[in-house]
Amino acid sequence: MTQATPVVVEGGSAAALVEFWTTEGSDGSPLRCWRDIVCRELVELEINAVSPDDFQASMMRRRLGSVSVNLISARRQQVFRTHECISRTREPRFDLVHVREGSLQINHYGRTVDVNAGECVLVDSAHVYDFTTSELSRSASLQIPQKWLRTWVPVPEDGVATVVTAHTPWGNALLASLSALTPETLRSLAIPGEQLAEQIAGLLALALGSRKTPRVPGQKKLLPLILESLREMAHDENVCPQKIADLRGISRRYLHALLASAGTTFNRELLEIRLERAARLLNDPRFGDLSVSEIGWRCGFVDSSHFARRFHLKFGMAPSEYRRGAVSRV
Repeated sequence: MTQATPVVVEGGSAAALVEFWTTEGSDGSPLRCWRDIVCRELVELEINAVSPDDFQASMMRRRLGSVSVNLISARRQQVFRTHECISRTREPRFDLVHVREGSLQINHYGRTVDVNAGECVLVDSAHVYDFTTSELSRSASLQIPQKWLRTWVPVPEDGVATVVTAHTPWGNALLASLSALTPETLRSLAIPGEQLAEQIAGLLALALGSRKTPRVPGQKKLLPLILESLREMAHDENVCPQKIADLRGISRRYLHALLASAGTTFNRELLEIRLERAARLLNDPRFGDLSVSEIGWRCGFVDSSHFARRFHLKFGMAPSEYRRGAVSRV
């Protein structure tokens, strides 16, 4: 596998570290080489290609303070960000993808959008997506930490999977700045990289905030996903708001705010999910050999008396009585 070749270039206010990767001359499958590079240096993804043995790709990276700019050239590829990939992510990010040549079609946040040359789109790495590129594509992908971007855009989720074009208010200014990120300019910036990243973030905030198309509030997308994560982890007695917030790439405070806006709380939803699951197991003859305490434990209740008390409050009877009623109904 071809390794990165870091190149230190003097220029601007400080030395610029530029890194480069390519599949050219790689040992074995070029596609496997590219997949390893992307998963190690960018983000965990599943990548397919029509002709794996003829696949070619390269990437140049320059860090601008908190943001990383990656200039990518690749043959046609199909890319999948799966739940398994997300579970291996160290830090959730947003990716601002600017297409320079070719096009890509992305499925994300329940939408399918086409991004053509000269356009950009914001992608949320905390959620699944997939995209397919044209036969040959060149793009710039800016990796932006979620917490950092939230200091510029209050709810970045509102702008995810919405294409920014030259016709978007402030779109021309943002796209011109992204187009100016070339190998030559990135090697010799006249200002600190962090300052340039902040200018791009400001233009992105203007472009997203000035859109005239109807926006779906971020909470309407996030709330069902939070509840989905709760259902997936309800069996874990150690599940907590921070774990769910980390999984969805948001702060714990924001998670509580989203639930409060829906008139509920973390503990209320978790208890409801666990009790409904316990009732289902008690009603299922396949679990008839399990004790009531074992069923409570499988549903996330560590204390059997607490389980019995909460179950009685919700269903008006003890778990054992509920089970006997289920048996009599068979």
